[in-house]
Amino acid sequence: MKSQIIILCVFLLVGCVRIISLDDFLFEPTTVDEYLRYDDLVEWGTRFIIPDSLVEPVNLTSMDNRIYGFFVKGNPDSVANNAVTILYCHGRGDNINRYWVRVEYLWEMGFNVFIFDYQGYGMSEGSPSGEALYSDGREALYYVSTHPDVDTTKIVYYGWSLGSFVATYLAADVRHPASLILEAAIASATVLLRDSALLNMTGSYVVDADFDNESRIADIGSPLLMMHGRADDYVVFERHVPPLWDKALEPKESLWIDGAEHDDIPEILGSVYHSTVIDFLARHVLE
Repeated sequence: MKSQIIILCVFLLVGCVRIISLDDFLFEPTTVDEYLRYDDLVEWGTRFIIPDSLVEPVNLTSMDNRIYGFFVKGNPDSVANNAVTILYCHGRGDNINRYWVRVEYLWEMGFNVFIFDYQGYGMSEGSPSGEALYSDGREALYYVSTHPDVDTTKIVYYGWSLGSFVATYLAADVRHPASLILEAAIASATVLLRDSALLNMTGSYVVDADFDNESRIADIGSPLLMMHGRADDYVVFERHVPPLWDKALEPKESLWIDGAEHDDIPEILGSVYHSTVIDFLARHVLE
């Protein structure tokens, strides 16, 4: 009997260690003591094209933790698109500094952009979790919705990778956006974990979050644009795209990019990335 108890305890201990380690797989934050420093941006290909006068630092409270973001007013040279505001939900790694080049892409298209760091990322307090990410997303949406320069009928959610969970959750469960853009979207935590050959069990056993875009995608209630690289070896196209695309309702548009991996779609597409986003929002938001 004693040996059985010892074996059971060892099994439970190993299981707990394995489960805890999976958080590191889903969240890879880095912290900073200051945002937007030159040395921290240049490595990500930032072009430093946004005037400081158009960048508004923001801090919000989520689950009693302070989280940080930036509201960026759209390029005034593209005034036709200035009515659109994009709530940008970034990926699992690093912090806002890494994604500032993405803000630049959207800014030069003419759109306002609000980007924020999840709890535990950048300067944001707390620790990342499913509950925290969804709380952070709700607070970010509330901020954008009450900003004096925002037309609330023209708010667009953009989710990249891990951020697709936040953007889809907001669209399906909180407030339908004018449109939803998903880049390298994950079908569910279960599929992602199985793809990574970590554990062959449902995501609920190892992720303390309702990370399931597949169950929400039909409820977004808004025009959808999905972009995904066919060479993505983290969110594998064949495993993640069909379940989402098949369940999504019209109107929906897709762009599947040969040769693109998980984090290089804008760079692979070049001007096509810009024209795709601009044309989609022109037809579904601005018309």
